[in-house]
Amino acid sequence: MPTKCYAQVRGSVIRATRLDGCGNPDPGASAVVVSKRISTVTINEVTEDGTNIRERNFGDELCVVDDSFTQILGYNADVALCGVDPDLISLFTGQPVVLNAAGDVVGFDATTNVNLDSFGFALEVWSRIAGTACDASGNRPWGYTVFPFLKGGRLGGFSFENGAVQFTISGAQTRDGNGWGVGPFDVDRDESNAPAPLNTALDPNVHFRNILVTLDPPAAACGAVALASA
Repeated sequence: MPTKCYAQVRGSVIRATRLDGCGNPDPGASAVVVSKRISTVTINEVTEDGTNIRERNFGDELCVVDDSFTQILGYNADVALCGVDPDLISLFTGQPVVLNAAGDVVGFDATTNVNLDSFGFALEVWSRIAGTACDASGNRPWGYTVFPFLKGGRLGGFSFENGAVQFTISGAQTRDGNGWGVGPFDVDRDESNAPAPLNTALDPNVHFRNILVTLDPPAAACGAVALASA
């Protein structure tokens, strides 16, 4: 089969899904948020340098050289929010939401007693594809990136000023041992053009996958919805 090359531009929508502490989708209410309230998603590689061994002889010549490779540990994700969705902030950071007298979610608390190791989240990002027409079935192509297991999201600093208050999520890092598999959602199309999950399951140590898909992203909405049990 031919290789399809593509250029991803602009973010379109994200979906965040609550995971348990072992990296498995965590069914229940307030488990999934689909949002456009995002300014940027920034991904940085996390590495650890090894130890190079170099010895010189008495003529100041290198006689032993054994250089190590830099090891990739994972990736950090920093998310700048455009507006406030309390459910999304809670899903990223574990901070509790706040209800009004009618039971509506109207905000969130910032506490210091969140156990960041007790939960995680998956992050899916859809982006547009530059200069690519729809396929023969009229399906528009999209760039799709999934980070199946992140932990450690923290609510960053912010300021009140003559402008928008921008909350940020920082410190979330991808982890080994995800339980995403093909995912709990349809994200692409199968050979019969029907909506389908990932064609191949994610290995437990995959930190992210970036692919071209032809299923439109989900519609964004304020607040969280339930994730049904498998």
